[in-house]
Amino acid sequence: MVSEPHDTEISLALGEAVLEIVQKGQEVSRENLARAMKSKAERENDDERLLGYWKACHMLV
Repeated sequence: MVSEPHDTEISLALGEAVLEIVQKGQEVSRENLARAMKSKAERENDDERLLGYWKACHMLV
C-alpha cells in the first residue's frame, strides 16, 4: 500500500493531537481531538502543517 503525502500529514496531525490529549490526562474523543488540533493550528506558522490539521479536523466531522 502506497501512502499519499496528504495521508502522512493527516496521520501526523492526529498523532500529535492524541499525544497532547494523553499527556494532559484527558479522554481521547472526537471533541478533544478537534480542540487539540484547532489549538495547534492557531499556533502553527507552516502552511503545510496547518493544512494537515485542517484536513484531519474535517475527517473527524
